[in-house]
Amino acid sequence: MTSDRLPLDYTTDGLYEFNLNESRDGYVIEPGMAQDMPEDVTASYAGRYGLPPDATEGYAWKIRLRDDLCWDDGEKIDVSTFVYSVQQFLNPKMKNYRASVLYADSLPIAGAEAYYEGKGAWEDVGFIQDDELTFTLVLKNPMTPFMFFYNSGSLKLVKESLYEANKQESGDIVKSSYGTGLDSSASYGPYKISAFQADKSMTFVRNEKWRGYHDGKHEGQYQTSGIYVQYIVEHQTVMSLFLQGELDDTALDAKDLEKYASSEYRLMTPLSYTWKFSFNIDHDALKKENVNGENHLAVSNLNFRHGVSLALDRQKYCDTVTIGSAPGYGLINYSFVADPDRNILYRDTEEAKKALADFYGTANYEDITGYDIVEARRYFAKAYEELAAAGDVQDGDRFVIDFHTYSADDAYMRTVAFIQDAVNEAAKGTPFEGRVLIRQVTDQKYYDNMQKGNVDLAFTAWGGSSFDPYSVLWCYCTKEALNEYGFDPDTEMHTIEVDGKPLTMSLNKWYQELCTGDFVTAPFDLRNRILASCEVKLLSYYNMIPVRYHNSNSMISHRIIEGADHYINDIVMRGGIQYRTYTMDDAEWAAYCEANNRQLQY
Repeated sequence: MTSDRLPLDYTTDGLYEFNLNESRDGYVIEPGMAQDMPEDVTASYAGRYGLPPDATEGYAWKIRLRDDLCWDDGEKIDVSTFVYSVQQFLNPKMKNYRASVLYADSLPIAGAEAYYEGKGAWEDVGFIQDDELTFTLVLKNPMTPFMFFYNSGSLKLVKESLYEANKQESGDIVKSSYGTGLDSSASYGPYKISAFQADKSMTFVRNEKWRGYHDGKHEGQYQTSGIYVQYIVEHQTVMSLFLQGELDDTALDAKDLEKYASSEYRLMTPLSYTWKFSFNIDHDALKKENVNGENHLAVSNLNFRHGVSLALDRQKYCDTVTIGSAPGYGLINYSFVADPDRNILYRDTEEAKKALADFYGTANYEDITGYDIVEARRYFAKAYEELAAAGDVQDGDRFVIDFHTYSADDAYMRTVAFIQDAVNEAAKGTPFEGRVLIRQVTDQKYYDNMQKGNVDLAFTAWGGSSFDPYSVLWCYCTKEALNEYGFDPDTEMHTIEVDGKPLTMSLNKWYQELCTGDFVTAPFDLRNRILASCEVKLLSYYNMIPVRYHNSNSMISHRIIEGADHYINDIVMRGGIQYRTYTMDDAEWAAYCEANNRQLQY
């Protein structure tokens, strides 16, 4: 497994659990750290903490905790633990990067943003300790019960003694190295870290203090008694270990899929991430790179970038480069659920389908390919004319596009070769023919360098919160998240007709109004129409060109049985470690692998 979230998944807990249902073809929501389901107490807080005076539901939720919660050393967890954790997450002196989940995004607590910015007191924040085991959350925006359950997972706990002991001051900022090593970590989940070597390995064992091992509600679950995670860079090494029986699961790359596509042990998991080509479009930043006949200004031109988009045969890319993924045409893929109660996917709504079909010029959503080499050449020709007219090209210039990738391994180089071939084909018969070089640059900090304007092109992805497609606009409409240098969502304006009247706002403002403002409780079709309109507006700049929707392909070993026989959603997946069982224990598995000469067949 390679997820950065892996330690959190194993060592933390949630107020509510999303569990497989009895027939294991769906899910149920049940109390976790909470004693029971929350009580909507909005009416008691109407007119307070910024709530409308006539508010009746969705804003304020009272939660009672179980009385047996504790850390892995037995130290009690109660409401004071939550109070401290929220306070530190929003601490104005710490400027935590993800603090926005508690003041603007997933779980926006009333008054939290002012406190985070150092403009408000703690007592003005809508986190109220009612007693030792009961607290009330007052939210900035109303939520349906489902969205409250879903987003309540944003409340993560830190152990006060360890967090304080690991604080350091750096200028005006206070940081904590909590959670970065064995001695600075604590668990309140089903597993705890027992060994850690940076960039090498992590070992997890059962946290016997976890409430789920003693409540009688998890019988037969969590059969995995220990987890050993190795950090291995070379994929060939990983596959070799898996085939020897040293690993219980592994990710598959394009070459693996050529061999194991039909294996009964292969799992295909749709993920919420959309991979896209991200361009630096800042003219002045790109011009600084020009030297000795190398011209980097092509990507500053809108028509050139439009031509690149039209030159991409996305289906071919998925068939030959990232086998197992799906061609991507929108910024929001088919994993996002717009209506959890009715299980309606955002991409299946009429508003989303029509907007994307109109953008790509097709009669039906199903007809979209995004590929038109003739039109690509026309846009390339027009782009050259505009660059020449602006004095941005000289005879003999070679147009260089530095494509920064994390490494130069086969997967990255296939993508570089793909876009180079696509551009070469589109350039035929235009002044760009034979003059464009997609130059691979190895850069393990390319995300940071992109935001500084030091990258021409990169392959980037955004996803997450698949039950809240509207919040995805944060990735594209806020400067702190944006990967595409030279684009300002605070000043780029967009007009949408609402109630028969044109309404014009910046893209950032549309995001705010849709997720935290006037349109939070707007009708379902209007919210989808706003989101779809903003999505195609963003696409129209061609500085973020979607290419593929991410599907994860993996393989489980002969002894693994997943909880569900098919993928449910990205919350419960196939049941995960909670429901995974084994046909052999470790000793039996070792004997089985030896009997097969440690060359297992899949």
